[in-house]
Amino acid sequence: MRRNLQGRVVLVTGASRGIGRRIAERLGAVGARVAVTSRTTDELDQLAADLRARGAEVAVFPADLTDPASRAKLVADVVAHFGGLDVLVNAAGVSSFGEFATSTPEILRQVTEINFFAAAEMIRLCQPHLSASYVRGPTSWRPAVLNLASLCGRVGIPSLPEHCGSKHALVGLTEALRAEFQRFHIDVLLVLPGVVRSDDLNRHLLRNEGKIYLNFAGAQRPEAVADAIIRSLQQNTTERAVGFVCFWVWLCKRLFPRVVRWGMHLKARRGARRAGET
Repeated sequence: MRRNLQGRVVLVTGASRGIGRRIAERLGAVGARVAVTSRTTDELDQLAADLRARGAEVAVFPADLTDPASRAKLVADVVAHFGGLDVLVNAAGVSSFGEFATSTPEILRQVTEINFFAAAEMIRLCQPHLSASYVRGPTSWRPAVLNLASLCGRVGIPSLPEHCGSKHALVGLTEALRAEFQRFHIDVLLVLPGVVRSDDLNRHLLRNEGKIYLNFAGAQRPEAVADAIIRSLQQNTTERAVGFVCFWVWLCKRLFPRVVRWGMHLKARRGARRAGET
């Protein structure tokens, strides 16, 4: 099946910057009607102005996805404005780079709240509207949820324990809902990028104290991840690992899990040595 996004209403969370912003730009370019949300109104307004200048239809809906009332108002406002909803892209996220032993319960809860609970509850709220957009017949259409997880959702990576925990939870939810939502005619898709270059690393990371080496400067461009997300929606790809390194780690975890575990243990030991620990 190939999904034509032209004229379809797509809600993108975390759209003010980074991958979310690039997703909104790509959706506008293929003719989707784009609803964008985040907590930063000024950046959303600038994004909307840029997209409208290129001829895209876009509407701004500022919201705090960690607040139940704000989530409910967001979905209701999007449906009221556009007359329905066809695709949900869960792109909002945050991370923490550092060891679990020196972290805090507050960081764990904040990462999990945004990366997992907010995404899960957005799916719950959007499901009836997505189901209503299903069309049978020669011009058939299937709505979709696309969850932007991470390689951390398939591989436990040291110095990223909270991020791994939240993304593993999102991957598990995605797989369960993929089966459940067939009766609603909703496809549930998953995209797994590796380390992604951030517009502002300090805003993306709750802390930056990890011992392992991560090449943030040479990381994947958010544009490449956004392109992969659009392809996944159009081609109805169940799961896509983005980038050469990410794909091979993802594949090796499936085929040779012990090798990947050994590699992560080695990575952690090297990080500890660099930090002057034994």
